[in-house]
Amino acid sequence: MDTNAKVIVNDSVSDHLCPALFQCFTIIICGYVAGRLNVVSKLESKGIATFVGTFALPSLIFLSLARLDFSVVNWTFLVAILLAKGLVFFLVIMVTLLVSRPTHLGQAGIFAIFCTQSNDFALGFPIIDAIYNKTHPEFALYLYLMAPISLAILNPVAFILMELHKQRENSQTVVNSPPHLQKLKMFIQLCKGIIFNPVLIMTILGIIGNIAFKHQLSVYIEGLLDVFGQSFSAAALFLLGLRMVGQIMRLRGPALILPCVLIIVKLIILPVVMRECVSALDAGANQSETQSLSTYAFLYGTIPTAPAVFVFSNLYQLEIDLMASSMVFCTFLSAPIIFLSAEVISINKDFADQIQKFAFDVSIVALIAALWILLVFTVTKKYKSIPHKLTLCLNISQILQAISVIWGGPVNNSPLSWNTTIQQAFQLFSSYSCLLWTSMLTIGILMLESRGPSFVVTLWPVLAFVAWGAPAVMVGVLLAATGGVVGGDAADAIRLCVLFFCITLTTGCLLLYARLRRRDARADETERLIDNEHASGNHFFSNYGNLALLIHIYLIIFTGTYGTITASPSPNRNDDCSNDLNCNNGLVANNSQDIEDITNERLVIFLECACPPSQQLRCKSSESCPCLRPPDGAARGRGAQLLRHTVLIIAYSLMMFLALTITAWRVMRKDQTGVFIEVEFLDTAFCYGQALIMFVLFGLNPEEIFIPTVRYLKKKWYGTDTVVLPPIDELPFETKHICEQFITHHLERCKKDIAEDIRWRMRTHRRVFRGASLVRWLVRAGLAADAREAELYARHLLDGRLLAHVARRHHFSNSPLLYTFD
Repeated sequence: MDTNAKVIVNDSVSDHLCPALFQCFTIIICGYVAGRLNVVSKLESKGIATFVGTFALPSLIFLSLARLDFSVVNWTFLVAILLAKGLVFFLVIMVTLLVSRPTHLGQAGIFAIFCTQSNDFALGFPIIDAIYNKTHPEFALYLYLMAPISLAILNPVAFILMELHKQRENSQTVVNSPPHLQKLKMFIQLCKGIIFNPVLIMTILGIIGNIAFKHQLSVYIEGLLDVFGQSFSAAALFLLGLRMVGQIMRLRGPALILPCVLIIVKLIILPVVMRECVSALDAGANQSETQSLSTYAFLYGTIPTAPAVFVFSNLYQLEIDLMASSMVFCTFLSAPIIFLSAEVISINKDFADQIQKFAFDVSIVALIAALWILLVFTVTKKYKSIPHKLTLCLNISQILQAISVIWGGPVNNSPLSWNTTIQQAFQLFSSYSCLLWTSMLTIGILMLESRGPSFVVTLWPVLAFVAWGAPAVMVGVLLAATGGVVGGDAADAIRLCVLFFCITLTTGCLLLYARLRRRDARADETERLIDNEHASGNHFFSNYGNLALLIHIYLIIFTGTYGTITASPSPNRNDDCSNDLNCNNGLVANNSQDIEDITNERLVIFLECACPPSQQLRCKSSESCPCLRPPDGAARGRGAQLLRHTVLIIAYSLMMFLALTITAWRVMRKDQTGVFIEVEFLDTAFCYGQALIMFVLFGLNPEEIFIPTVRYLKKKWYGTDTVVLPPIDELPFETKHICEQFITHHLERCKKDIAEDIRWRMRTHRRVFRGASLVRWLVRAGLAADAREAELYARHLLDGRLLAHVARRHHFSNSPLLYTFD
């Protein structure tokens, strides 16, 4: 493609893509405003959802399938797309089922649809037509062929999973029914749910209609369904805006991880897998056509998720708020990726110097960020704790990597010398070390959750030896084998092996860690229930725990089944029950659950005890057990910052996936033009700028650096670090009026509702409340419309001396900080 053609393509993208995105987001905003102002109520939005899911979407599906001409089709290309989507689809299902406990079939189904179904008609067609209308006009028509891959092949599998989950949930309400009758009823309901699903029905009917009418529908049928189909985009996007009301603010903390993972899979992993599958199957008639089809597959994968996914979540009442928020974010984030892909699609020239300059610039910024992280960890003494000690080692490797790249300069075309060899070997060593330290960090977090911080401290020298010793050995072997030449096929082959090892190890440990976190959350809940039983005088567990422990060990070791012990005596139990093996001493075993659901605390202690056999008999309880126990809530909570470490590992896993793709691409000597350049730049940004991700997660915490600095400056300026409030005489009229109104009408009732005794850091604070509690109370009392307005209202009360922070150090905020009424 010449330069003029490239300009035409890019102008066409701007002319078509911007209006399409503007239309979509304007409709979403209109729906949000309508819901925010209560112009459309929640009850009315349910009616819109019913119309979209029952009439508009099925009509659009039927039309798109019934009017297709299957006579001229590149079936190899479609098989490649099916293979790519199928790989991602079933991988998402498998990972979701492995992580979720108890197994959540519906969640696995809706997540798989989210990651594989694109917005083919509302956004896909104008984008693809804008890019390829001058060179490959037939590519836009392929959208109608690729849509059935999700609609007719993959989505029905997800519908079955979601219907199974729905029937399983409904069957829990059925009591006193024989097990075989419950299974029969569930099977009948499952069949009814699938048969009467409008989306699946119209998918099948669309294929049948295409064969029966030879893709030429009657004008009456086509006209009727076309009216319904045309209303889908606007209604679905408007409904999406309605569902966003009050939901975005809920995506905080752990709630942000899942949407980010889903969006990464949809916008980055799926496009790369699609391109690789098309290239591997050699879908084109020649190399040039295969390259064009693989690039087109990558662009198709970057199209955001379809609004139909949100409709499906409404139909099955599964993760509605999560799907609504994730779809909006996915659509926003897809825009720059699509623009970048369209920009580099026709580039076909040497870009090695540009990549090296880009890596040099990124490394300078990354070095500054990494040094800041080192300073934060040193000042706050986090390097002494786990897992920050491992994170600091990763940070040191990132510093070494940035120094090695800066050492080589922006353009290194100098002949081979000792200086160049040492620099390249140093860069290779630090790159391998960063990859291995990511895996070692994941192992450390897993061991922290399962064995405790003491065990990780003991394991740290081994992790350090692997993460720093193995790269040194690999670089030394490479230098010896190539005669001092660093790089080439040998270096790519070693990097490919390291990446594969690190991705496998990191992903596996991350999945195990997620399962342990869920198990510990349920164990904490069970422990609270047991404590309540003991407080009420029920000593059932202490009386019958020994036999229950032996029964569970037998089930686990010899039968492979796992059961839970419930604290309810068997209805057949009597005083002479000790000789009846079926009685189980009053304990009812439920073998339908797995080991993560075991709630007997003494069993968990026995199974996880790391003491010698002679010492395990003395492990009567978690307090007296001298072995390395799992950490308590404090170790797993705020101090360890496990959520931020989890996000860090997920981001670095994406980095390793891109690096694996680009390295395999280079080893197999495929074409290195077009989208390859985009992926190469993206890999360079992730690889040499990974310290920036750590900077965002660990270097911008105001409680660690900025707040102590402000306190120090306050102390120097005012002579104290307490909050300095304006004098009473200078308070504005609004503050005085709010305080008087609150004292007259609400103060006593508010004290009665939220003031209580709270124990914090070995001290009991009398008649205090948390800032978030007051915010919720003000909203419920009608004194504020939302949390932001309630926080401003409470700040007036603090300025008026009606309330204060318990240590007089903070102004009011919607947070867990403790306050008291003055």
